[in-house]
Amino acid sequence: MMKINCFSHRMFNTSTPFSPIKLPSQMETHLWYALPNEVKSQSLLNQYVDLLSPLEKDHIFSISALHLQKSALIARALVRTTISRYQIGSQVNPRSLEFRKNPHGKPEVIWQNSDDWHPPPLQFNLSHTSSLIACGVTIDSSIGIDVEEKQRTMKNSILSFAKRYFTFEEVELLSAISDPEVQRHEFIKLWTLKEAYVKALGRGFSGAPFSTFTIRFRPVNPDSEDSEIVIVPLEKRTELTTNWQFAQCELAGSHYAAICRESNGGAPMKVVVRKTIPLVEEHIVSQID
Repeated sequence: MMKINCFSHRMFNTSTPFSPIKLPSQMETHLWYALPNEVKSQSLLNQYVDLLSPLEKDHIFSISALHLQKSALIARALVRTTISRYQIGSQVNPRSLEFRKNPHGKPEVIWQNSDDWHPPPLQFNLSHTSSLIACGVTIDSSIGIDVEEKQRTMKNSILSFAKRYFTFEEVELLSAISDPEVQRHEFIKLWTLKEAYVKALGRGFSGAPFSTFTIRFRPVNPDSEDSEIVIVPLEKRTELTTNWQFAQCELAGSHYAAICRESNGGAPMKVVVRKTIPLVEEHIVSQID
C-alpha cells in the first residue's frame, strides 16, 4: 500500500513491436498508456477498426464527436493489442479476443478453455481521458486504475465539489491546504485513488459511493516521508474490503494515475510503466518498487 513516485525514471530501448511479453509476476502491475494525439495515420486508425468486434464498431461509430470517437477507438485497440502481447500459451490474435461485463459493468476477458490449455488468471482495467488512455494488467489480483488530467478544472469550487462526494475527513484534509492550485492537484489525486478503488472492487460507483469510505495517508514510520494509503470503510458493508495496495504516478507529465490492486500478502508492489502506440511501438518508461 505504498504510495510510489514515478517522476524520475530509467529509459529502456524500444522493443520489437510485436514480440511477446512475459506475464506480470504476482508482485507486478503493468501499466500501459497511449497518447491519442500521437496517432496521426488514418491507415493505422483503420487497422484499429479492423481489430474490433461488430458491437465495438457500432459503439465507436455512434460517438458523434470525432476526437472522442478517436479516443474510444484507440482505447479498444490498446486493450486488445496489450492482452494479445502476453505469453499465454499459443499466440493470441487481438481480433479473436472476446469480452463481457460483470453485473456492475466491469469488462473481463472471455477465455476459451480446452483440454490442453487453461487460461491465465489475467486481470485488466482501462481508464481514459480524451488525451491519454491507460490499461493496467495483473495476475491473480483484481485491479482498478484511473487517470485524470492535471489541468482538470471544476465549474464550482474544489471544496463544494468535494463536499458532494468525499467524506468529512477528506474534505478537512483539502480545506487545510491554503494554496488553491495545490488544493486542486491534491483533489485530483485523491479522486483518482477513490475511483481506482471502486473500479478494483468491480461494483461501480453505485455499489461503492465515494462517501462510504475514506482514503487515509498513514506514515510508514516517523523517520520516513513515505506513507501508505489505506481504506477506512465508514459503513458496515461487506464489499468495502481493505486488503488493497495503491500506487500513484504521473504519466506523460500531464496526467495523474492511480492503481489499486489486491494485496499480495504484504509484498511490495512493483509497477512497470510502458508507453505505446498500438501496433507500432512501445518502450518501458519506468520500473518502480
